[in-house]
Amino acid sequence: MYARKSTRHIGFGWTLLLYLFFVLPFAAADGQGIIGVGKWQFKPPCAHACRRSIEKCKLVCDSKRPNNTFTSNSYIRRRDIPPSPNTVECYLEDAAYLRTVALCIERYCAADDVPASAIEEYWEGHLATGYVGDWSLKPIMSYHRALKYAHEDMDEVGEENMPFMMVMQPLNVTSLVKEEDYRSYVDGLYWFDGLQIGHGRNAVAIAVSSVFIPVLLSLIRFLPGRSLWYSRLENVLDKPLLGQRHRTPTMANLGIMPTRGQALYIAYLLATQIFLAIFPLTLIYPNFLTQTKSQQIIFSIGERTGVLSMADFVALFLFSSRNNILLWLTNWRHSTFILLHRWIAYCLIFQACVHSVLMLVAFYAFHAGESQKDYWIWGIVATLAFVVIWPASLLPVRQKTYEFFLIFHQVFSALGLIATFLHLYEFSQYNWGYEIWVYIGGTIWFGDRLLRVLRMASVGWKKAVVSAVDENAEYLRVDLDGVAVHGNVYLYFPTLSWRVWENHPYSVLSSFSGSPESMKGASIEGGPETSEKSSSPSSSTSLSSASDSGSNIRPRTTILLRVRSGQTKLLANRLAAAGTSRRISIPVIVEASYHANPATRDLAHCSSLLCIAGGVGITGVLPIVRSFGGVRVRLVWGVRSPSLVDAVKPEFLRLDSKRLEIQTSVGQRLRVVDILKEELSKDEKGGLGVVICGPAGMADGIRVAVAELGPRARRPVVFVDEAFSW
Repeated sequence: MYARKSTRHIGFGWTLLLYLFFVLPFAAADGQGIIGVGKWQFKPPCAHACRRSIEKCKLVCDSKRPNNTFTSNSYIRRRDIPPSPNTVECYLEDAAYLRTVALCIERYCAADDVPASAIEEYWEGHLATGYVGDWSLKPIMSYHRALKYAHEDMDEVGEENMPFMMVMQPLNVTSLVKEEDYRSYVDGLYWFDGLQIGHGRNAVAIAVSSVFIPVLLSLIRFLPGRSLWYSRLENVLDKPLLGQRHRTPTMANLGIMPTRGQALYIAYLLATQIFLAIFPLTLIYPNFLTQTKSQQIIFSIGERTGVLSMADFVALFLFSSRNNILLWLTNWRHSTFILLHRWIAYCLIFQACVHSVLMLVAFYAFHAGESQKDYWIWGIVATLAFVVIWPASLLPVRQKTYEFFLIFHQVFSALGLIATFLHLYEFSQYNWGYEIWVYIGGTIWFGDRLLRVLRMASVGWKKAVVSAVDENAEYLRVDLDGVAVHGNVYLYFPTLSWRVWENHPYSVLSSFSGSPESMKGASIEGGPETSEKSSSPSSSTSLSSASDSGSNIRPRTTILLRVRSGQTKLLANRLAAAGTSRRISIPVIVEASYHANPATRDLAHCSSLLCIAGGVGITGVLPIVRSFGGVRVRLVWGVRSPSLVDAVKPEFLRLDSKRLEIQTSVGQRLRVVDILKEELSKDEKGGLGVVICGPAGMADGIRVAVAELGPRARRPVVFVDEAFSW
């Protein structure tokens, strides 16, 4: 007796990734793609079950009768068969095998209403190979011819006298297949086929939804008449999920608290990963593969978690790439995708570990033999490669040894990807199609690196002039003559250390320079010198317009940076070794230009702009001030060093002073909440853009203030956190 229990399959409508399945190379398995989406295993199941019932019988490998006819009564008898395994030729030529399979297919496939064309297709490509079709291996007779000879044999002896095929016993006469033997195999194939279809479809659902749910959610911003209510919704969702910190690390400096909006996506991600790892759960037991319900559950979830972990490659590599197209499609920040990249990685590691544990349980009885096989070994390597990345990627490690994190992360990610491919290849070669996830992940990874090289080639090998901004060289200035880039750039200093691949992101302060004559007529009232002491109040800076002469403008990229560890520390040490000149020229490779926060495009809907900067965060807001097309801009800058103000002063002089108000505070903490309240209290029409670029604590304070005050404001508030994180 057998029990059949099944849950209804989840509806499946994802088709956007299907085109990828047809442009990658696959072996000659049935269909293209992955099982359940373009590829199949047992079609029709009844025919495959007939073959599986008979394939282990020992065959004579004789295509003809002793008298060279197919109808002699002398053929209907059993005889001893050598114990050698059946060859492909045996399956293609053995008369008893072909006739027995034909009788079985006729008897059992009729109940399933299988069309004759499907049976013919199966017969021509699967009799010798099983579930992987090979149409170059054709049997010596067609299905209808084999069935005709089988009926002639049956007519000679009578149906009641026909022998039954005995599993694992010699087969040298036309035989019938018992119902119980067939049922054990067909139930096993139905169960296994449904299981693999669920794996494939759930994997595609995970991959596609992880990527396109952000796109769908971002489309809300295009709804007509959504200005005020959408702004208030964004303000609420921008608040940290718990507490007052987002950019400031939490949980003993181990992680970043997501915003409410980010938490919604993470919750969706976790829910779908868990749900689709279990359902649809089809149970058909006992069968020739498994005997109990618990065995099927362990095997089902064990296999599916392995497939889903590979499907996570798509979002994992896409979200982490610098050239992520979703930045432009969604308006989400680069830092948001990096945060989601980590959560996708957590899901991948969890799924891989569950897969490894459950498959160990499922194959424990065969562990001694299976553990010696290549597919098993490479599976262990793949799981361990991804697992060890996690502790090496914790925030304290990234902060203290970013260079180590970078190379470790890349090496073990590549190892995990390669080991996953070898695990699949050694287990099933290209027959199931799951290697497509490795192809897609590797393509995204390689494509991102290729675009990086192209960006570097577009700028070329340059010389960077590095100078100290202040006496202690806490702040450095990097000038790149002849280079006009914008947004964020990655700088490689190949002669700075032996690790020539190391690079760091920096914000561009300006892309052009002009002669002093081009700034004639500009003036600063109450300059930063009046605010050198920490007790001094903020100083207001008013500017007269500069009459720049286009002939004096030339491309020169300027970057201000604060010395920390790693690359910036090496630059400071090289500068200190230069002695009193306090200026060095060093080769640099520029990878540009990037925009870490496409959300700045939403500022185009605002009539006024409030920019708050802290320290070298001024480099992130000045380009926004220049490009803003509204009627009024207020720039508030808190800084510790007057030398930094002096370094930026020429950039202030190039700004349009008619609509700009600049406030600098040297050595004094900015009262950011009061500043925001003051702006919101003004009776102005149109939206207010609020841009913050500075220390994490300052940014979090502004974020929370906007989340609390924005929903009650009479005008839309667009919040932009201009931060570049990793």
